[in-house]
Amino acid sequence: MIGTISGFRLVPSAAVRMLCAAAVSAPLLAARAEPTGTQQSTPGLADTPGTAPSIAAPDQALSVEAFKVRDGRALLDSAVLLKVYYYAYATGPVDYSAILTENTQDIVPPPPVRPTLAQKQTIDALIRLAKSHPDILIVADDVTLESYDKSAQSYTMNNRLFIGHVGYYFDNSPFHYVYPQSGSFHKLHCTDATALAAIDSAIDNYQPFSVDIAGHVTGTRAADKVVAIEVQDVVLKDGAGKTLLTQGQP
Repeated sequence: MIGTISGFRLVPSAAVRMLCAAAVSAPLLAARAEPTGTQQSTPGLADTPGTAPSIAAPDQALSVEAFKVRDGRALLDSAVLLKVYYYAYATGPVDYSAILTENTQDIVPPPPVRPTLAQKQTIDALIRLAKSHPDILIVADDVTLESYDKSAQSYTMNNRLFIGHVGYYFDNSPFHYVYPQSGSFHKLHCTDATALAAIDSAIDNYQPFSVDIAGHVTGTRAADKVVAIEVQDVVLKDGAGKTLLTQGQP
């Protein structure tokens, strides 16, 4: 599910489980001409002292086939791919063990994984793909909307999807992504009569929506393993996947 550690509940995602961490506000480090991303005061799992490395078990998510592209955008839908994107645009060396080590909130973290040569080669291939695809797509399911605000001609999202500098993560990962400037997407503007009727009907019948979030990787922050994503547009869809409205940057 998507949530915040402060207790606000977001929405579950059919593709992945995402949780929202604490807000972060330090400036992002720019990455090259192409893009290079909350708060995590404890050491990364691979850097935890006093633990012996373990041999990696086969990871079904670690494959080049896990890198999926839709309409030119890479589908960002797993902790592994988020870590891959972080190292693709960060300036430091790749921590293969951090990518492979299990994500957990256990008090005693799992031992860091010792990568095999084949796993390193797969990660390197994924990083090359990430570097060539800075435009990404994130899908959020079970999105709910408030009733239509006639004065603002918009629907407000009940879900905390677009809060600037709030970090989101997959499966308890210490790696996060943020939308530094996304406030304009918290309200979805609509004046089309057909779309209004469809959205109002779904709200009245307690039917959830999904949102396709199209963004561009713009930087990373090494201090807390953050990937920054500029939201370019969002597409609201009904339960059957039909597009109801599209909203871009104002």
